[in-house]
Amino acid sequence: MTFSLFTEWTFWLWVALVPVAALALVRALRIIGWALSLSREVRALEARAKIAPDHEAAALGVVVSRCRTTLRSFSPDLPDFEDLHGYLTEVAAAFHPEAPRPELRVSVGHLIRTLNRSLDRFDAVLERPGLARLRRVRIATVKTSTRRLKRVTGFSPVRWYLRFRRWVSGMNVFRLLLLPDPVSWLITLSGNLSLMVLGKCLLADLYLFVGTTALELYGSRADEEEALGEEPAPEAMEEILQELEGLDDAPPAAMDPALAPLRKRITGVSALFHPTPGLTVFGKTVTESAELLAQKHFPEADSPLDEARIGPILERTRHLLAQLGRGESLPVAGRLFRVRLDTLATVHRYAGESLPKSLKEAVTQGKKAYGWLKWPLTAYRLTARGGLLKVAAGLGWRTAGKGVTLFLYGRLYDYAMEEVDSVMRRSKEKV
Repeated sequence: MTFSLFTEWTFWLWVALVPVAALALVRALRIIGWALSLSREVRALEARAKIAPDHEAAALGVVVSRCRTTLRSFSPDLPDFEDLHGYLTEVAAAFHPEAPRPELRVSVGHLIRTLNRSLDRFDAVLERPGLARLRRVRIATVKTSTRRLKRVTGFSPVRWYLRFRRWVSGMNVFRLLLLPDPVSWLITLSGNLSLMVLGKCLLADLYLFVGTTALELYGSRADEEEALGEEPAPEAMEEILQELEGLDDAPPAAMDPALAPLRKRITGVSALFHPTPGLTVFGKTVTESAELLAQKHFPEADSPLDEARIGPILERTRHLLAQLGRGESLPVAGRLFRVRLDTLATVHRYAGESLPKSLKEAVTQGKKAYGWLKWPLTAYRLTARGGLLKVAAGLGWRTAGKGVTLFLYGRLYDYAMEEVDSVMRRSKEKV
């Protein structure tokens, strides 16, 4: 009788555990499949680096190193704007080691075309089989799990384990395959652990996406040949200024009024009359604005921006890439399409200084009749009337470069804020 009861109890235990174990096995296969796919892609980049020219091999090495470091890390940190900027700069510097700002050695047009071609790669990230479970996770949850893991890894026994974890992990996997008991599988694939492994795979996948896009962006010979890396001839200056005059820098009608003072830091009349903001200022302005929008959606949260869910972040990032890749959000053409970003940012005659007092007076007199993007052409024509064509061309290029830079800042800011608002709005929805 006792044997019969024991057998019945064991039978029902297996009935209860088998479906759970099957679910855990499916989850394991998804994680393993994602990790193996990433490893294959990284190995393909390593093989490509062996036969590539020196500069391309160095750039490939940067991407491979970043991806491998992320995959091997026990709990990698989430990147911020500065980290991504440093990653791009490192890849760009491999192709342009002599450039003071290598990350800007790309024309506006080539940037738009590359973003458009990158959509297929980003779609591949969104279609990863293990991503579904991460879509509902908030950034705050990821940060909390990371902090807990770091506290645990601070203990000496854990540090010793991590030092030899490759050997230990290999033995554990061998034991699980040799003796596949459901309890061990459930412990191995527990919620927090599988979440961290999936998050690590996603982060490595995004680093791979950014890296391969950067390789195409900075390694193009065609862009180097087509781009305008120097000031144009005086005779062509008026054509460029006419293209600038046709741009529209008006903010979206639906933009939150509270963002207006922040937007003025990087574009518009105020920015035109002051030193051109750098990428650091732009990044800080976007971050501060995003925090303001997040506070309105999550007023009671200590860190409202961290309440965003991973799913909406990825989906709206894809939408932003599509908008920029079509070029509709940056409607530049002709010569402006071929101007390189470093040319805009490093022409010493306008990049780090304010506009001269004479130009301020000239454009201030007509500020009610002209939009600020029309002022460079106005100033050019006023100066050219006196026969000073070269002086007018220099002044026109100075204001045109500043105008294009501020226009790009403004348009990117507007689209970024639209996507942030959409992410926070969708993150409030119950799932």
